[in-house]
Amino acid sequence: MSLITVLTPDEHGPAAAETIALAERSALPRRPVIGLVVNGKPLADELMHALADELGQRLGRPLEVVLVRKPSAGHQLADDVADALAQRADWAIAGLGDCGACSTCSLYDAVMLERRGVPATVLITEPFQTLIASIAAKLGAPGYHSIAVPHPVWGKDEAQLRSLARPVAATAVTQLLAPLRGGVAAA
Repeated sequence: MSLITVLTPDEHGPAAAETIALAERSALPRRPVIGLVVNGKPLADELMHALADELGQRLGRPLEVVLVRKPSAGHQLADDVADALAQRADWAIAGLGDCGACSTCSLYDAVMLERRGVPATVLITEPFQTLIASIAAKLGAPGYHSIAVPHPVWGKDEAQLRSLARPVAATAVTQLLAPLRGGVAAA
């Protein structure tokens, strides 16, 4: 027979998370380095690369891409991997969040990089925007931004992935480069 432990929050509810400081946004170097934290979801790698290509076109300069592939969508970045990426990347995008667990873990990855001084954002599909907003507040990053594309991503060809990336590239540039307002990057 198994034992089950039931945890009951106290009458005051869970303690509020301490608000974290997001990484400062600043001008990029001549050849910026973008970290892509890809979680292994179907077509996440392809969509993230399409978005990086769109960002390079919007900025009018080539981007160097540092790719980190996580062992699975349900894991957050290991501290040593986040440290190494923070040493190399000027900014980062984590994703693809197209379910509850992978969206949450991708958000954790972005916030982990923010804490290490790397402006970051999270790429999710539209149905998970409310979840990300809720979890971000619990992580101490209320109002944290995300880049949302229509759901689902799986089953798309290269042209369709580019058509998903193109309209959100401007939002990504704003979130990664615009000065913070009230401790939150502009959406």
